[in-house]
Amino acid sequence: MQLVFILSLLFAVLIATFAVQNSASVAINFLFTKVEVSQALVIFISAALGAIIVALLGLVKHRKMNKTINKQKLEIEKLKKDCTRLHRKKQEKSLNNDEN
Repeated sequence: MQLVFILSLLFAVLIATFAVQNSASVAINFLFTKVEVSQALVIFISAALGAIIVALLGLVKHRKMNKTINKQKLEIEKLKKDCTRLHRKKQEKSLNNDEN
């Protein structure tokens, strides 16, 4: 976990350095608008949107894994109960055969 944090921090520093070194003004055409903004701002917004998308995809994956884990826990409990029931049935059958 700490390695991921350190790598993320290093990546953020690299992005910030790149943005500062490329701070010229650029024209952005999007749909029906044209805007002049700093290239550093464009880089920052692009990186932030990318991070948000990655975080959302990670959240979806995490939820799916939790759902799978919960289903598997329920299945394990069911199988444990079945195992206990069958073990008791086997013991009862064994006791009945010993009595005969």
